[in-house]
Amino acid sequence: MKGLYKTTHIGREVCKYISCFGVFTMMLLITADVFMRNVFGIPVPGVYEITENFLMPLVVFPALGYTYWVGILPRLTELVSKAPRKFQLVHHYLLLVLDTVVFALLTYYGFQFALSGLNIGMAIPVAGKLVPIWPFYFLVPLGFFLVLIEVLMRFVKKEGDVISHNVGGDEHV
Repeated sequence: MKGLYKTTHIGREVCKYISCFGVFTMMLLITADVFMRNVFGIPVPGVYEITENFLMPLVVFPALGYTYWVGILPRLTELVSKAPRKFQLVHHYLLLVLDTVVFALLTYYGFQFALSGLNIGMAIPVAGKLVPIWPFYFLVPLGFFLVLIEVLMRFVKKEGDVISHNVGGDEHV
């Protein structure tokens, strides 16, 4: 079990740094574009397309599992924390089952969409050239799969962690 926690921790960290790389690259590219427009009157070609189609998915989807683990996603804990312990457990596991179903479906259909992009060789014009975009389509099911893993990890947490999770936020392993 410890190996599983260590593996998911490494995966979260790698995905977090991939998203950080995307944000940093986006910042550099947009800054360079603004500088070139204002100083030389010549924009960097394809900045909008690169940002929209490549960097935004690189920023958002790898970080989904990390955001779920950290507890940034909204929860209604005030009412649940005042409920009896049995209700808290039922509520916790019911939400985990719903999350599992939703994120499993999102992963499956996201992967189907990515495969269809691969099959047709999806590409977009960037600065007058066609650039393949289909590899970035695989970030969508990857992000949802990482959240699914985090949901499944919460199933195996100890019961005491479940109650403290509902009352006081996420407990980091």
